[in-house]
Amino acid sequence: MLNNNLLLIPILFLPVTNARYNPSILIIGAGPSGIAAATKLLKNNFTNLRIFEAENRIGGRIRSVKFGDSFIDLGAEWCHGEKDNIVYEMVNQYDVLMHTNLSYKLVYSNGKYIDDEVYQGLLDFAENIDASVTNEGTEKNCGNLESVGECFQKLFNASFSKKYNTEPQKLRVSLDSKDWLEHYTALYDSTFSLLDLSRKSDYKRCEGDLRLNWNGRGFKTILELMMQKFPDSSKQLPIDNKIFLKKEVTRISWKGNSTKVLVRCFDDTTVEVDHVIFTPSLGVLKASYKSLFEPSLPADKVAAIRNFGFGATFKVAFHFPKTWWNASELYGFVWSSDDERRIIADFPEGPIKNGKSWLTASVKFFQAENNPKVLIGFFAAEMVPELEKESDKVITDGCMYLFKTFLGANYTVLEPDAIIRSSWYNNRHFRGTYSYESVKGKTNGKRYPQMLGMPLEYENGTPAVLFAGEATHPYYFSTVHAAIETGYREADRLIGLYRQKV
Repeated sequence: MLNNNLLLIPILFLPVTNARYNPSILIIGAGPSGIAAATKLLKNNFTNLRIFEAENRIGGRIRSVKFGDSFIDLGAEWCHGEKDNIVYEMVNQYDVLMHTNLSYKLVYSNGKYIDDEVYQGLLDFAENIDASVTNEGTEKNCGNLESVGECFQKLFNASFSKKYNTEPQKLRVSLDSKDWLEHYTALYDSTFSLLDLSRKSDYKRCEGDLRLNWNGRGFKTILELMMQKFPDSSKQLPIDNKIFLKKEVTRISWKGNSTKVLVRCFDDTTVEVDHVIFTPSLGVLKASYKSLFEPSLPADKVAAIRNFGFGATFKVAFHFPKTWWNASELYGFVWSSDDERRIIADFPEGPIKNGKSWLTASVKFFQAENNPKVLIGFFAAEMVPELEKESDKVITDGCMYLFKTFLGANYTVLEPDAIIRSSWYNNRHFRGTYSYESVKGKTNGKRYPQMLGMPLEYENGTPAVLFAGEATHPYYFSTVHAAIETGYREADRLIGLYRQKV
């Protein structure tokens, strides 16, 4: 059972006597990176450790929730790729991952499906301007541009006008799809604006299936595997009693000429340890780095925190009395220019920016795996922070307006009987979903993820505060496999340090 309760008065954890061989270690954050670090240390007999987690649960940006017949993920959802993907490598033998076998259908606001050729052309366009893909044509046309957004605006209309210059209907639908495609592109990097998304990126995709789902078990399965609660719970590591929930860290005092790190929490709990492994999100660092660290962080780390990208997406799930849609299809909704202008008059509730309703920020809806009565939807880009603040009623009514507009001609749309949704941006323990390469790029020949991952050292060169998390991975940033790899990396840093001293 997780240890939720410490003494109400401030306490001081004293390091063990023989700290040389069993140093005191505090891991901040019980997400995949923190759990990875803790389990690696425990397996190597580093037992004098604790994990402070600000939330009332473990998992970080993995949040698997029972909803309907199985678990759905409000955070990380898919295992992206197979080769060199540590998540895939760890779970592959247990047959828990499945290919997401959905047919993507774009629906026009007149209720008709958009031609598959047009849809594929839109996806190809997005792929060609993807920051992690090298494309000669894109490089030729956008070589002097910094952002994906600038390249998108320069090429979109011309590309489809040329492609469909003799097919006016396909041309009209393609041009009307521009807004949807911008949000589709923004979703996969969690950026609020494509103008902030760098046209150059060191991000690497893992080869293989990029859409492996957990078949209703939830991404939490990887946490259970690392803690050895899965597949055989009798072999679990002694980690539960080392996790302290609702422990929000507010101050980390590291001094170069000392050999201890002093950590203070919001409830005035105080801990003095030999090493800290810091795993909270880049969003938390952006919001709190000035007040969190004493003395202040080095200038290059501050530059990395401020300039590496970090955004958010919005996810909502509805439970219905029964399945009323085609379970094999994943829906994207494209507004005609005429219908888009009518949205605000028909449904004025919810955020509106630049004359557009939040309903135009919808990217996709699909049935949850192994969960036939649940539809999951994604929204992206600049209105996400405001969407998180809207009431369940506004979100539900707006999505019902979407379903009836786009699917009502072919299905009898039912009212949902339950809703659950994400709130990553407005939660101060996360401040968003995941990182991306921004137009602010690189500095002094160093890359921001590498700078984020550099430890703070005591005067003798020993690491005092170590940094892990997806944003600190040099090329897998934004993924769970990056988070786990970096957690192991920092655990190995300490293991190697003390192995030398033995």
